[in-house]
Formats: sequence, structure tokens, C-alpha cells
Amino acid sequence: MAKSGKFIQGAALFGLALMSSTQKSTALEEVTDFGSNPGELKAYVHRPENAPPGMPLVVAMHGCTQNAESFARETGLISLSEETPFLLLLPQQNRGNMERLCFRWHDSGDNRPGRGESASLLQIIETVTAAEDVDPEKVFVMGLSAGAGMTAVLLANYPDRFSGGAMIAGPPYNCNQPGSIWDMPWRWIHYNPFSLDGADAAYACGLFTSVTTDRDPEDWARFVFNAAETVPDNWPVLSIWQGDADQVVDPDNLEEMTEQWTAVHDIDLVVDDEQTVGQATRRLYQDDAGKTLVEAWDVSDLGHSVPVDVDGSATCGQVAEHTENVGLCSVRLIADFWGLR
Repeated sequence: MAKSGKFIQGAALFGLALMSSTQKSTALEEVTDFGSNPGELKAYVHRPENAPPGMPLVVAMHGCTQNAESFARETGLISLSEETPFLLLLPQQNRGNMERLCFRWHDSGDNRPGRGESASLLQIIETVTAAEDVDPEKVFVMGLSAGAGMTAVLLANYPDRFSGGAMIAGPPYNCNQPGSIWDMPWRWIHYNPFSLDGADAAYACGLFTSVTTDRDPEDWARFVFNAAETVPDNWPVLSIWQGDADQVVDPDNLEEMTEQWTAVHDIDLVVDDEQTVGQATRRLYQDDAGKTLVEAWDVSDLGHSVPVDVDGSATCGQVAEHTENVGLCSVRLIADFWGLR
């Protein structure tokens, strides 16, 4: 990654509650002077107390109505950062951009390489990677809801920068498109100056409705291929999570995202392994060598939330507005899939 900007340590320290005896440091430090920041985002890092040289970097993006601190604390990511360890980078939306603090994953001015929030996020990642002792070959990105949508943006825009990703309750990349030239509802919402920002995405991507744009895997993959700034030798592996009781994101998006990213990896949609883990079904999609490139978690009775396990022996988040205790420690399972633990 190119070295740009300047990382200032110690800015805007946030005091967080101590979550467990294993988590000794909970401070977040603001990342500043990371470039032109056309998307006008903020960002914070959590540095584990015993940070090793060449540690991985995990970029984690909150959902709507959240901020960086609450997302990291409630999901157990801060605790996981200490235990693994890895450097945790937490971008944050500005209320001036979106009143409900959603990342603008749906807007072509923000979800293409070098534009808006996509450009800001890359500047943040480059700055932190250059300033910290991070292994640039071990950079991962994850998010919830709008943060998951922005995760898809980064994986599609800059796939050569990431080893893996994870999306919880999010949409496929570039789903905010009309279903056909006759898709008058999408066009009316998209071009209506009185429509709320992102209302066309709510229609086209199955958010807040039962509508999901159904496309062939090759068409989904083409969106990613056309967006990629650099086509990598190896595309990032991807973990996809969706609750079947989600009333915000249509659960059918799990299938559409699976189709998109198996096609990107040029592997078929035949499930190579299926496992029952608690109240979830985990489906694995592998290459000819048996390596799992895409995993899809279908979690029964889970709403629009991050799955946590507050009853487990290891600290794994807490019950809050955007988390549910379903006996699944999703952030640790994702880290395992990425090979971090």
C-alpha cells in the first residue's frame, strides 16, 4: 500500500468500559490527516496491549444508527483484538453525510474506486497500514448492514488490498440498479428529488421490503469485475451471515450474495460441505483443491443483528440493539475462517 497521510497517536482517546479480565486496554484513538477524505468520514483504531510485529489489520464498519465505539464493544471485537491479536480499525460515518449514520454503499458517487466514501476508506486503510506495524498481506474487512454494504464496496473496488471479508445482514455489491428498462418504480424513486437518500436502494436491494433483485450469478459477478481497480490473482475469501427473521434486509440477499461471490471466485454453486452449528446452517463453497472460498451462514430466528454468545466461556459481545444472543460467536467464527486464530 502507498504511504500517504500521517497517523497521529493519542488523539481523541475514548474511555470504554472494561469488558473482561483478558481485555486490558480498551482505548480508541482517532485517525487524522489521512488524505483529502472526499467522503468526510472519521476513523478510530484499537491497538492491542501486546501488539506483535507484522500483526493483521481488521477493518470493521458499523451499521445504521451505530458508531465505531458501540459496534466494536457490543460485538466483542475489542476483546477479540486483544486475544488474537490484531489491529482494529473502525471507520465511522458523519451525521452530516447521513442522518442515521449509514455508510453510503448504494450511491455511485461513493461506491466506485477513487470516489467519495470508497476513496476515504482506502485512504484511512493506507494511512494506518503505513503508520503501524501491520502485515499488508493480512488485511480483512467486515461490517453489519450498511457497513456490510460498504464491505462489499471495498472488496469490489480494491480486491487486491484484502485477504478476506465478512458481511452480516448486507446486500450484494451494486444491487442498487433497475431490474430492467421497464423497472419504473426504481426509476421513479431514484430520480424523484423528494425521495429519501437511499430509497431506491431500499427497493432494488430488498431492504425494508420483500423485493430482492434476482440476477444470474454471472451478472452479479460482472458488477464486481467492472468495479475492480486492480484484478487480483486471488480474490478475497468471504464469510456471509444472514438471519431468516431479518425485517430490514430481505433474507434472500444471502442467496444473491453467495451467487455473486462464488461467480467472482469462478467456483460453482454446489455446496461442498454443510454443517449445523447451533441454530445456524453453514454452507461451504470450495475450489478444486478443497479450499473454502465462500461460506454462507443462514441463522434461524435471527433478526437484523450481529450474532453473539454471551453465555460462552469466552467474552463475545453483549446483548444490545444491534446484537442478539443466539449462542454463536460470529466475530470469532469469522476470525477462524480468515485463519487469524
